[in-house]
Amino acid sequence: NNLPLNLVLPYNQNHLTFTFIGISLKHPEKVRYRFMLEELESAWNPLTDRTEVTYSNLPPGNYSFKVTSMNPEGIWNEKPAEFSFEITPPWWATWWFRISAIIFSILSLYGIFKWRVRALKKRQKELERLVKERTAEVVRQKDEIEFQRDQIAEQKEQITDSIQYASRIQSAVMPSREFIEKVLPKYFIYFKPRDIVSGDFYWIGEKENKIIVVAADCTGHGVPGAFMSMLGVSFLNEIINKSEVTQANLILNQLREYVKSTLGQEEESDEIKAKDGMDIAICVFDFQSKILQYAGAYNPLYMIRNEELIETKADKMPIGIYIHEKPTFTNHEIKFIKGDKFYIFSDGYIDQFGGEKGYKFMSKPFKRLLVEMADKNMEEQYKLLDQKHLEWINCLNPKTKSAYDQIDDILVIGIQV
Repeated sequence: NNLPLNLVLPYNQNHLTFTFIGISLKHPEKVRYRFMLEELESAWNPLTDRTEVTYSNLPPGNYSFKVTSMNPEGIWNEKPAEFSFEITPPWWATWWFRISAIIFSILSLYGIFKWRVRALKKRQKELERLVKERTAEVVRQKDEIEFQRDQIAEQKEQITDSIQYASRIQSAVMPSREFIEKVLPKYFIYFKPRDIVSGDFYWIGEKENKIIVVAADCTGHGVPGAFMSMLGVSFLNEIINKSEVTQANLILNQLREYVKSTLGQEEESDEIKAKDGMDIAICVFDFQSKILQYAGAYNPLYMIRNEELIETKADKMPIGIYIHEKPTFTNHEIKFIKGDKFYIFSDGYIDQFGGEKGYKFMSKPFKRLLVEMADKNMEEQYKLLDQKHLEWINCLNPKTKSAYDQIDDILVIGIQV
């Protein structure tokens, strides 16, 4: 019989024994069995006369135990007996514990860094006052200041190393290159954080034979932006991997509610208490029906077909609290053909200052650049984007007579059908 059961057991201590019996009135001792535990075993176990089997230390997941019997005449059951059950993961292997641990680690590192810097600055001012008051101790105080300087440099290096490690953690929660190449054979991801960690992030997943691609730009950059990006990745994993939602605008609707609820965002007298959130573009590719779903929060979608750029505009509201927000984001459906190229991105590339006059790069030149390089393969397009960006910021600033600094995180994703 099919008897669904949810077993809540520590993953390394579960011990399950299945007992079964096949009925033969003539020769019960000649009944033979074969069994399998789906998700753990991919094929039936060899034929046996055993009527009991034990499984120990099963990893978390959904399982289905199946058994069928054969009588002495070689006749099998028409349908195997089946028992389905689930083993849940331990608390320390859940997503919320891992995300909490990562966020706590980053917050702790950032807090220690700020506290150290304030303490050392205060100490340095005290030393400068002592230099003025005690001229006889100038040499001693000079040595002490140099010692403090070296100490600050050493601590800064240690903190930078810690944030570098946080960057590796942030990279680890994003999709791996192997997975992306498996689901998207022709693509590029141009990703350049302004600081060590980034407020921009990308997310790529597969659900019900559909490929979901996300490019997001969180409020802020550096460590504060990284906090928001970690929340965004966590929420997308929760919405897409643990629910049946695959429609682009419905994903954004749920993501907006998660962000507002988690950050405690409320409206009071038409004034927003917290404006943290993210701008985002999401594409859902169905390669069987050749339909692309797109929804966006400020970030549009560009499609190039036959050397023509077609823009699908985003809704002018963010993922987060917004006074004039609509009940739902707009879901756009686009019938694509072979050779179409799609681009989603943050505003970092467009808003970068540079060039001979120190202006922003802007949208129109960005569109022209995409059209000009559309006949290239994805790898060449990536190189051209990077080359143009470096040329733009390496022009000398007329005021400072030096190259321009990168002002924001940059993310551009290109996909060719």
